[in-house]
Amino acid sequence: MKDVKVLGTGGDAMTTPARRAPMLIAALLVLAIAGPAAAQPLKPELERQAAEIETKLMATCCFAQQVSVHPSAAAEQAKLDIRRRLAAGETERQILAAYVAQYGKQVLAQPPAEGFDISLYVMPFVLLVGGFGVVILLARRFTQHAPAAAAGAPALTTDVNQRLDDELRDLD
Repeated sequence: MKDVKVLGTGGDAMTTPARRAPMLIAALLVLAIAGPAAAQPLKPELERQAAEIETKLMATCCFAQQVSVHPSAAAEQAKLDIRRRLAAGETERQILAAYVAQYGKQVLAQPPAEGFDISLYVMPFVLLVGGFGVVILLARRFTQHAPAAAAGAPALTTDVNQRLDDELRDLD
């Protein structure tokens, strides 16, 4: 059988059987090795753990949604990677640490409660307590001053009373 010359993408002549055979063998070898590992479902416990890890990681394409709900190729790749790592025996902590090492803390859906990030957990409670304190102070201030001002109002002097009576007479 004679080799057939075919124009390749670069315009150079390629011999079809001679060039495709090694690539075909390499592709089949990759599928033979990776195929069974990807096709085998995880044990229910590992599948549950994989789903839990997916909720703790952000999709690396945009860091806008968790891997568990993001409809992107990057999220699907992360799901496969998580399952592969679990099947290889890695723990949740090791998987999360590997993603943080590769992408930084922004890959975590919930930042760790350490350093400056602890303020993310403390500030809502501080603001809530502070807000209640302000409301209580304002409520006391408005309720205590109104009756005290009416009951303890200084009496008008006779001069002021006389001027007020004059003004009221002029209006009639």
